Amino acid sequence: MNSPSASPSSGGDSAPPLSHGPRVADAVERVARSVVGLGTRRHGAAAGVVWQPGVVLTAASAVGHASRVHVLLPDGESVVGEVRGVDPGTDLAVVALPASTHGLPVAERRPADSSLRVGDFVFAVGRNGSGSVHASFGHVGGAGGAWRTWRGGAVDRLVRLDGGLYPGLVGAPVADATGQVVGVASPALSRHHGVVLPAETVDRVSAALLAHGRVVRGHIGIAAQPVALSVAMQTAASTDSASGLLVAGVGEDSPAARAGLLVGDIIVSANGQAVTSIETLRDLLSAERIGQTLPLQLLRGGQPVTVSIEVAEHRPVHHRC
Repeated sequence: MNSPSASPSSGGDSAPPLSHGPRVADAVERVARSVVGLGTRRHGAAAGVVWQPGVVLTAASAVGHASRVHVLLPDGESVVGEVRGVDPGTDLAVVALPASTHGLPVAERRPADSSLRVGDFVFAVGRNGSGSVHASFGHVGGAGGAWRTWRGGAVDRLVRLDGGLYPGLVGAPVADATGQVVGVASPALSRHHGVVLPAETVDRVSAALLAHGRVVRGHIGIAAQPVALSVAMQTAASTDSASGLLVAGVGEDSPAARAGLLVGDIIVSANGQAVTSIETLRDLLSAERIGQTLPLQLLRGGQPVTVSIEVAEHRPVHHRC
């Protein structure tokens, strides 16, 4: 984490207050027992954390399209891990370890009901190619509620670091001053800051990746952008909403194309709920809705039209849903 409270790996002079020094050093050691190093083509070296017996969590941006990665264990042993699934939407990946490693300590997590605040001290822990532990210290730079990444992934709460991530800390566990892990670090979801995927998100996504190899999301196959609704449009659509979604593209042989959706249509509501942004529509395309019919209320040439679309599984095309 690039912050005024510098990382030991960065050569900076500043550090957490001296009164915290021994306690933080102990906390780093506790976290490091569950930290592994990952050898990847994409980043050269990355980190991962033992999240449950035999399962390592890391960043999807670290493993890329690899099916296997070299994993450096805390005792110095190197094994080959199988990438069980990646989710670009949340930048999380699951790596399964050989059965012989299932006795590795699992990371101790911070209680889910204990929210971080802006300014709280946190640190990330990695392991380099020689097996040595390295850490980076900083603070929470931003905190908030549930949000959606620019890739469409749902994250349970916002934890943004006050700087970027140093090399080797992609996919690293981030912990509080007591050594309780709060989540997994990603550099791919914010241009200038590291983001922490909180434990609740990691649990939900890792369960899906272990079960299916992917996170299942709904998909109708359109590109769209918000558009203001004039008073005349609102009257025609019988809505009080000030905006809708202008359909800018319809995928070939997509659910939307099969339902007759056209470029230039304006989506006013879906299943009776106002649709004012891409995020609103994505929230309606849950995995549970796949295979079900979703009625869309449209304006076509200024006239109200209703179409019914059968929701299919998501295809990873940016800005589409």
